[in-house]
Amino acid sequence: MIDQQLQAKIIAVAKQEPKTVQQQFLKLMEEAGEAAQAYLAANRVSGNDYKNLDLADTKEELVDVLLVTVAMLVKLDCQPAELETLLQKKMQKWLEHQVY
Repeated sequence: MIDQQLQAKIIAVAKQEPKTVQQQFLKLMEEAGEAAQAYLAANRVSGNDYKNLDLADTKEELVDVLLVTVAMLVKLDCQPAELETLLQKKMQKWLEHQVY
């Protein structure tokens, strides 16, 4: 989904993040809220449609969530190989708990 060059760039930028992990947790919640707000507006849910946001805005906000999450993982010294292992483990867990 992302190539190694982009991955390296994201990690380099994340290493420059001055926020503490605690501050990043709060930022993550803020970004998740913005993503939810954009999705609600994009789907014209009552009370949210005036915001004139669409699915492109939702995707952009979700990328913010992803970047903050990656920055937190970098701060916690999560190496790419460890992240891959964790992702594989969690994907397997998702599959095992899906209901069809």
